[in-house]
Amino acid sequence: MKYHAFISYSHKQDDVLGANLEKALEKFAKPTFKRRALNIFRDANDLSVAADLGEKIKSGLLESEYFIFMASAASAQSKWCQREVAFWTEHKSMDNFLIALTDGEIFYDETTSDFDWSKTTALPKILSKAFAGEPLYTDFRTINTKEEQTLKNINFEGKIVHIAATLHKKSIGDMVGEAVKQHKRTMRLRNAAISVLSVLLIIAIITSFIAVRQKDKALLSTYIAYSQAQFNQDPTKSLRLAEYAYQFAKRKNLPVKDASEQLIKVFYSGFGFYQKNPETDFQFQENPPDFLTDNELYKYFRDIAENIKRGISDGFYLGKAEDFHFNPTTNQAIYLLSGTEMPFPKIYFIQYDTINGSTQIDSVDIKLDGFSGYTAYVQDIEISPDGKYALLGFANSKTALIENEAYHDINVEKNIFKDRSILKTKTNYPISNVAFTEDTNYMVTLSYDTEIENEYRKNIDPTYYYWKKEPFPYIEIRNSETEFGNISLDGNYYMQLTGENRDPYFWFHYSQKIYALNAGEVMEFSDAIAADIVEIKTSDGQFSANYKGLFNAEKELLIRLDVDIIDNPGISLCFSTDNQFLKVSYLGGIQRIFALNPEFIIQRINNTEIMRTISDLDKKDKTRFLIKE
Repeated sequence: MKYHAFISYSHKQDDVLGANLEKALEKFAKPTFKRRALNIFRDANDLSVAADLGEKIKSGLLESEYFIFMASAASAQSKWCQREVAFWTEHKSMDNFLIALTDGEIFYDETTSDFDWSKTTALPKILSKAFAGEPLYTDFRTINTKEEQTLKNINFEGKIVHIAATLHKKSIGDMVGEAVKQHKRTMRLRNAAISVLSVLLIIAIITSFIAVRQKDKALLSTYIAYSQAQFNQDPTKSLRLAEYAYQFAKRKNLPVKDASEQLIKVFYSGFGFYQKNPETDFQFQENPPDFLTDNELYKYFRDIAENIKRGISDGFYLGKAEDFHFNPTTNQAIYLLSGTEMPFPKIYFIQYDTINGSTQIDSVDIKLDGFSGYTAYVQDIEISPDGKYALLGFANSKTALIENEAYHDINVEKNIFKDRSILKTKTNYPISNVAFTEDTNYMVTLSYDTEIENEYRKNIDPTYYYWKKEPFPYIEIRNSETEFGNISLDGNYYMQLTGENRDPYFWFHYSQKIYALNAGEVMEFSDAIAADIVEIKTSDGQFSANYKGLFNAEKELLIRLDVDIIDNPGISLCFSTDNQFLKVSYLGGIQRIFALNPEFIIQRINNTEIMRTISDLDKKDKTRFLIKE
């Protein structure tokens, strides 16, 4: 075939994305001696002057091995796209029909073995009964800007992998991570894939036992690839898929390295994981108690907050989101404000000095990676009852949990843990409301889908998600008034020094043992080393770490830290003596411990006393992701 694929799309909807999709497919895994990895046919001209498809388009269709339909409401209604689809269904194989969803919805009804056309808006109805089963599709709906549509964006690259894997006739697992690789490694992986396929063919003929073994390996690669694909779409599903991939590999006696590393990457990604409904009470926008509103200092601070708010213009279409917290014990207040006329949400720390009668106001911008433009518009804000945390619900279907006082500290730009977690729902609906539950153990987010009725936007399908507030995936140990002088956030672990005559001010940096309250010694660490450009390594060479984060043996980043000692003085790193844990210690008396042992991680994931009840894969998910139990 002259072309590997023909791209059919709506010029109005996907002109930019179509061009960037073509460019990415041609560039992805390109050998150094070739101009492009794939030959793609994409008509960049307006077809409206043609009476039918035209010879150029027909020729492109006939000479293309695959058909990539950029599914959207616009392309579904486009007569030109409909004609291209009709031509393909009549003359070519539907096994080679790929779907890239850019807008609208796709729903498949297994009972009718057809799409649910009452809900499906992104496909033309000519595709009714065109597929033997439910077709998989790649979802590009969250990649909206030209800047995001590049192989430098890991989210976009992950989606390109799915399409490129099919066009290259490789498994998804083999293709993941091959983007822009050196020619030598590309050739090695390609030859390895060819060798594996050849071996699989021979083995399948000789013995069914080995064939089943290879099938299990392929399934393992698929589970890992599914987890990678879900990473930015639905981190909770990604976590459960990584967990299943590891358990599958272990059960089938397969290598667990890739699954273990994917589990580490997701669990310590900074994403939160939604829970099963804990059946606890909550209230959106709860009013402060009377004993606060009657407090004169509360009124004074509230007037300051109102003056700050009045000083910022309302957006043309959207107003401002805010919340206010007052602590009568410390004479301090926190005011959090966001609006479309503000570059970033801003947190204000207001304190009254009773000695000299002065008021101090500090303010810090809340800058979050990956939040920009309209999708970064904050629709609701909630400060926890104790003032420790704040929730910001965004229009991009994400919610940020931040630690307020961490933003008040110096060098907040480099304190990655000031942003405790990003809460991503499995829908793409904007977050409308956020709240902390009355028992303070959970957080709640509410989002809606929308539809147009009588020219007005109407909210439909309210969706609630519940999230555990703390502890976090990592073990965080702080100084405390306990018999040990320290304790973890979950109350299960404490530290004791192994050496003598050590300065208590630096004690988190020294050699130590970590104990579980009810299980004895869990891990041991030697003296830590300052976080620097120079890396430290585990004794078995499987992991290394520096100020940027934790890396595997192939130098792929697994856990992002960004703890440069220039901006964060007094930070040190250390691996446990058994290579199973990484410890990050802070001079101010805090340390965070990351488990590298997948068994320990899975035990923590499913420990309901610590992580509560993280939502599991449902029956529909298991069918979709080829999980058979």
